Amino acid sequence: MKKPDADNSLRRIQEEIRAEAQVARTRAAHNPRAAAAPRAIGEVAPARTAVSIDELARFQFIEFIEHAYSVLLGRSPDSAGLTGQIRLLESGRSKIEILGNLRFSGEGRAVGVRVPWLLPRYLLAKAMRIPLIGYAIEWLVCLGGLPRLLRHQRAADAYHAARDHVMREDLAVLGVQMQPLREEVARLDREGAELGVQMQALGERFAPLHAEIGKAFQEARELRHLVLSMNHWLASLRQNLAALETAESEHLRKADAVHADVAVRLLESDPQRPARLRHWAAEFAAGLPPAAEVLDIGGGLDWLQSMSSRGLAVTAINQNTEIGQHIRDAGITVAVAEPSVVLARIADHSLDAVTILDLASILRGLPAVILLDMVRRIVRPSGQLLFGMGAESATIADRLEGRARAQVDGELIERA
Repeated sequence: MKKPDADNSLRRIQEEIRAEAQVARTRAAHNPRAAAAPRAIGEVAPARTAVSIDELARFQFIEFIEHAYSVLLGRSPDSAGLTGQIRLLESGRSKIEILGNLRFSGEGRAVGVRVPWLLPRYLLAKAMRIPLIGYAIEWLVCLGGLPRLLRHQRAADAYHAARDHVMREDLAVLGVQMQPLREEVARLDREGAELGVQMQALGERFAPLHAEIGKAFQEARELRHLVLSMNHWLASLRQNLAALETAESEHLRKADAVHADVAVRLLESDPQRPARLRHWAAEFAAGLPPAAEVLDIGGGLDWLQSMSSRGLAVTAINQNTEIGQHIRDAGITVAVAEPSVVLARIADHSLDAVTILDLASILRGLPAVILLDMVRRIVRPSGQLLFGMGAESATIADRLEGRARAQVDGELIERA
């Protein structure tokens, strides 16, 4: 028998013994000679005026303590009291001493149940606790009560023999009851063997499938190596593309630097340009409110500084990285990008004015109708537009790149 089965069997035996003990107590309750049988745990007994020592001491262990509490104190034992009395019993104290402790406590004297001959026997039990003298007293008491102890021993032997007989009968019944279980276990063993045979047959049937799975796994490994190789090739390709983009960016940066340098030198050769820009900025600012927000597209740094000196809040858009950096170094906000991209992100009616001194270079990449529609959306209804047809840095860069300069009809733009 397996250990769990043995534990279950022992548990069932214990439950059957408890059930038989409950049946015995029930029978004793209907027996007139056992009218003083103990009540259930936790049940409070009715008030009694007198009880004998034999009636109190006839029970054992916890039943004895619960019955003594019920009769002498009229209540069930509390947790601390029950634990303390159990410890006294386990240490070898007599039942008389425990009964006396309860009866002659403050609570017991208040209840006042009369127990004949308890006081002298309780005092004798306490006297046995006195060193040396108590030992002699206990020796004499034991010697005098030896016949009674022998009767108790014989009664205990008979009780245990009866319980042993009952347990043997219960074990025999349990053995009979376990026989079907043994047969069931044997049947399960046979079915397990049959299932083992079936599993072996299934294993043989699935052997080809396992081979196919192994083959597929091998192909997957080869495919994985191929994918890894492709990933390595793609990584190398990305690195090469990044290197090309870096080289192209560096080429564009150098080209922008050359264009910016040539444009600055060419524009500085015009002696009338500073005065002309100051004049335009003065007239332009006169028609705008103080600290007006102005967006310039493609203008040079000198034009932006001329507007800033008039108290205007200037921002700029420029496609040349070098010129954009010079504008940023001068403390002016600038976006280096395509004008159409930046204009599409500006909120409606958020600016007071827009200036484009080199309209030809902007119209090369952005049709006039689309440009005017974007400008009309972002400028407030009372705002201003300033378009120029002169040669600015963007047009100079176009010419350096070999692009033809766009021809712009000023009157046509003004009508538009």
